Amino acid sequence: MANEDKIPPAGLHPRLVKKLLDQLESNEAFRVTFQASPEKALRSLGYSDPWDCLQLKEGATLASPDQIKAQRNKLEDTMMGVQQMTCPLDAQSS
Repeated sequence: MANEDKIPPAGLHPRLVKKLLDQLESNEAFRVTFQASPEKALRSLGYSDPWDCLQLKEGATLASPDQIKAQRNKLEDTMMGVQQMTCPLDAQSS
């Protein structure tokens, strides 16, 4: 099945999104784990069904804690909604 034929996954549960963003804002070890393996990082929070759209693109960097904090409401809305094929946690130029 081609990627364009796949139905995008539903959003993450609000409680999981808050836990994820809390860890990405404040826990450097978690940030390193997430950058290397989003699946492993999400599993460490108790999530058992990580999906591809949270994978960072090759060469992309994770948004800084300050960027995450500044965009927290937008990130929560995006991550709780239907997901696209790009990770909303990529570093954004301001």
